[in-house]
Amino acid sequence: MTLLLNSYSFVAIGLLIILIVALISWRLLSPKWVAVTVAVTFVALVAFQLMASTKVDTVSSPEDFNSALASGKPVLLELYSNV
Repeated sequence: MTLLLNSYSFVAIGLLIILIVALISWRLLSPKWVAVTVAVTFVALVAFQLMASTKVDTVSSPEDFNSALASGKPVLLELYSNV
């Protein structure tokens, strides 16, 4: 799912989910439980984002790149061009 959504659309979808949860729980529960439900939903979305995101490691020199290749671990190479 995170491959289909970039980080900005995840925030928009997350806000929409929180709004839907708040509206549904407002009709069924007391205001105290609505706040708890929204807080739990928010924490769940943040936890999902932290678990699903990848760690960014930048290579700043050719020596760092060569040592990453020689480490024996898989290397993801992302190329960017503004042409």
